Amino acid sequence: MDAPPPGSLAFRPSRHYSSGVDEVDTPLQVRTRRARQLLVRALEAEPPRLDAAALGIAALERPDLDFRRCERALAVLSDRVRARRAGDGLLDGIQALRGVLADEEGFRGTVEADYQNPENSFLDQVLERKVGIPITLSVLYLEVARRAKVPLFGVSFPGHFLVAGEMDGHRKLVLDPFHGGALLTETGCEDLLQRVAPQVKFSPAMLVAASVRTISYRMLNNLKRLYLDKGDGDRALGVVDLMLTLAPDHPGDLRTRAAILSALGAYRAALRDVERCLELSPDAPDHDSLTMTAKALRHRVELLN
Repeated sequence: MDAPPPGSLAFRPSRHYSSGVDEVDTPLQVRTRRARQLLVRALEAEPPRLDAAALGIAALERPDLDFRRCERALAVLSDRVRARRAGDGLLDGIQALRGVLADEEGFRGTVEADYQNPENSFLDQVLERKVGIPITLSVLYLEVARRAKVPLFGVSFPGHFLVAGEMDGHRKLVLDPFHGGALLTETGCEDLLQRVAPQVKFSPAMLVAASVRTISYRMLNNLKRLYLDKGDGDRALGVVDLMLTLAPDHPGDLRTRAAILSALGAYRAALRDVERCLELSPDAPDHDSLTMTAKALRHRVELLN
């Protein structure tokens, strides 16, 4: 999704920024700061912790999130996978994982009518509701597998996140947690890509392991789109703040945050992001538009003084 130009977004009137004050310590901003701290801590761990990163993102919505309860739930599921495992091979582990998560617990992809529900993007809610979108279900599979010593990795497949493991050092077993952990051949991956991103040509290189940072960013990008589509500027702003924590100079995210801040009346903060865009990309195709936007924002800031 391309970032809209600054000031072009239409949101519901905001309780937080309508006065034009940039730095208001609202409950949502407090949650965003806490989520940022949790996400950074998860990424700086050695090795980085995907479960902690996903729960940090969930903390954007729930300040009282019970992390220990979620970790216990993952541990109990992994114990059951280990007990069900018939052998030490990767396929044995995958079959046990699917048996527990899909067959016994019924974790599944959400129905189309509920696909845009933000709850599907939060790991704690997926554990509770047993439905989710491809990436959060994949995080569930990966974290249960990690605890059960099943060597799997996330695959940032275009349009539909997947999970995979390596057989014999070269052949990959690919799972689709959204569809009950179904195993996909390379042809199956091509067919999936044709359905979810027909403009993209399949390559085996798409099946490489994604880092925890990449997975976290993609989870946040999904949330950003959901909140922007709903016109929820306050929540979209919290998400984009986290995305810029992961990629501080991402030009698209800077533009998006500037647009949200401007629409919410936070003109000083919006101006900082627009000026940063101009500094990072002096030859950008929209340079003239950004320059005009910066001029308009400076005028609005002067009126506040």
